[in-house]
Amino acid sequence: MEYVATTGNRQQATIPSLPIDDELSKRIKSLRFILIVFVIIIHNGISAKIFSERNIPDYVLNVQRLIGVITSIAVPLFFMFSAYFLYIKEQKYFSVLKKKCRTILLPYILWHILLIGFYFAVSILPFTKQYFSPEKFVSSWELLDWIKAFCGDYSNTDNVLKNTPFVYQFWFLRDLFILTVLFAGIKKLVDKFPFGTFVFCLVLWVNNIRIYIVSPEALLFFMLGYYVIKYNLSMKNIDMIKTFELLTVYCITIIMEYFFIKTMPVLSKINIIIGCLFFLKISRCFIENVKLYNVLAWLEKYQFIVYAVHGVMIPQFLKIYIRIIPPHGVYILLGYFLMILFGVFISLFIGILLKKLFPKIYRVLTGGRI
Repeated sequence: MEYVATTGNRQQATIPSLPIDDELSKRIKSLRFILIVFVIIIHNGISAKIFSERNIPDYVLNVQRLIGVITSIAVPLFFMFSAYFLYIKEQKYFSVLKKKCRTILLPYILWHILLIGFYFAVSILPFTKQYFSPEKFVSSWELLDWIKAFCGDYSNTDNVLKNTPFVYQFWFLRDLFILTVLFAGIKKLVDKFPFGTFVFCLVLWVNNIRIYIVSPEALLFFMLGYYVIKYNLSMKNIDMIKTFELLTVYCITIIMEYFFIKTMPVLSKINIIIGCLFFLKISRCFIENVKLYNVLAWLEKYQFIVYAVHGVMIPQFLKIYIRIIPPHGVYILLGYFLMILFGVFISLFIGILLKKLFPKIYRVLTGGRI
């Protein structure tokens, strides 16, 4: 039950505290870096389409489509995990906002300043400006351009890429911060209309009905994180499903989406739900293997820096790649996988190096994640 704590003459709503399941916490930790790799794969596919100067072969598109079905679970699970850890602890509203300003808003602003500064520098230097498109010329920006850079362009909700901020992968942080600001209100709404709220958000997500505040996917899965707390849902329910049976269903729906996505777009949503269940289930295998879990737990420490850096690295690697290697046939498929590997390992290397040499800067840039 929700209660209110009085501080002076001001009252702050708090969220009731529940014990954190240690096994569930470990399972989430084991998944985080894997999901970041999934995010890199998603963004690599976007970059490849933007920078490809020639037609991409059908077999390359097919490979990307199949991989894209699997990796599409990453963002929904991240929103659910964030909400779970937010709602399960006893929290005062303004204390939460203060913390999230440090862990989300400050890194969001700093990374935008760094990247905008980078593009400003390379767009005016003679030996680099030829590689950057005119829209990156920061010196010619007006006030509206600066607002769009930090917030995204909401003038066209049909174009998802237009809605992203300048550091495009940080749309997740933008939406997460907005949902955090609204977290107490979301809780009250779910408590009062649990079924109606869920159905409404589900309809928005299934039908891709975009709203101006946050994406429907962010809203639904963030709220699902609270439903887990509200109804005390346990991983035991997922663990009861036999792995082979769940994998079989998952493979069938993936194949169905591949062939019938145009006539039955709802299949992509079904696959996200099944995929989330599947990876949550096999996460138990990750923590039962001590060596594997230790590796994943170590990598998890660098998830944020990899997430932040890869969006800058991959487009630049891709530009270099298509200038050196013929961008056709099997070379496009090879480049697709190479960009993923480079994106992961170079971003990870930068994170390790930055943490070792400049731990204070690393702490600030990652919102205290060290």
